[in-house]
Order: sequence, then structure tokens, then C-alpha cells
Amino acid sequence: MTSEIVGILVFLVILGCSANRSPHKSEKQRMDTNQQNICVVAISKLDPNLLEKLRVGLEKIFEQNLEVSQSPLDLEFAYDPKREQYYSSAILEKLTERRFGACERILGIVDVDLYVPDLNFVFGEADVVDNTAVISTKRLRPAYYGLPEDEKLFWERTLKEAVHELGHTYGLPHCPDSKCVMHFSNSLRDTDIKSSSFCQSCKKKFMSVIRLEG
Repeated sequence: MTSEIVGILVFLVILGCSANRSPHKSEKQRMDTNQQNICVVAISKLDPNLLEKLRVGLEKIFEQNLEVSQSPLDLEFAYDPKREQYYSSAILEKLTERRFGACERILGIVDVDLYVPDLNFVFGEADVVDNTAVISTKRLRPAYYGLPEDEKLFWERTLKEAVHELGHTYGLPHCPDSKCVMHFSNSLRDTDIKSSSFCQSCKKKFMSVIRLEG
């Protein structure tokens, strides 16, 4: 088969795929639509003020509608008595099973200590196939380390971890830029150093996904 024929066939495939897509939406159009693209679900009882601040912060960063709700869940199914921690992957599976409404992405928030095998703990985890993520606020509180409470610092850490895990559901990998929100946090110090925003490179990748999904 000649290169000219191959090129024509590729063009026709792309054209056919494009014909099935709805026109790309602008950022404002996505914010104006009633579709809830991201659902934030507190599956541990959390301060409503924290959830509202989180909603505002995430909507500003992702430029999409968010639905925030409290839906407490008995997490005993994920508890490991030997580690005295909760298996985050099991919680992700439960979130996938429940599927809250017509949300494209789900972020669960818990206030228990999370782990995955081979790691002492995790701040959160994401499933890039089912577009679900979970974060824990447990180790984000200064009081966990015997320090005075700092609500501003706690809020900033929570927002960063939420953006980070949701970023994975858009296919964003870990970023080498220590200031980028997609940088891997090996410790809380890493979380405090990075910002709550995407670096230029990750922002470009994120916008590419948004355009494809729009």
C-alpha cells in the first residue's frame, strides 16, 4: 500500500471520529452547563466549611462544575488491623461501585490513615481507568505531628492533594517540577513546597484532555 493511500485512510478515520464528537466547549460554557463533571464526596464526616472552600478552590483550578456532598461510609471493609490503616485501593473500588450521580470523576475524602502495599502510607490514590480518586486529611493536619492547629495550612494541603489526585484522572503523570501540584509528595514537606496549580507543561496536557472530552 502506498504512503499516499495510507495517508488518505488515516485522514478518513480521524474525520470519522471527529464527526462523532460534539463541538468543543469554551471554559465558560463548561462552567455554565448543569452537568457535574467532578463530584467531591466526603465519606468521612468533615467540616462543611472545608468542603465549601474546597469546592470553590477546585472549580477555580479545573474551571468545571463541582458537586460536593457528605455521604459517610463504613470503612471497616478496608481496614487492616495489623497496620492500623485503611487500604486506599479498596476504597476506590467502593467509590467505583457506588458511582454518585452522573459525575465523570469522583473524589472521595476520608479522615483515616491510608496505605498501599510497599508504602508506609499514602496521602491519596487515583484510578485512571474509572476516573475515581481518594485523599486522606489525616496526615495533613499539623496536630497529627503534635503541632498547633493551623487551619490555613491544613486547607492548602487538602487542596493540593485533591488537585493532584484529580489530575491523575485526567491522565497527568507525576511531574519533575517540585513547584507543580503534580509533583510526587514523598513527605509532607514536598506537599508544602509545591503549589496548588499545574505547571505550564501539565496545564497544557490537562487542556488537551479537556478539549478531547469537550
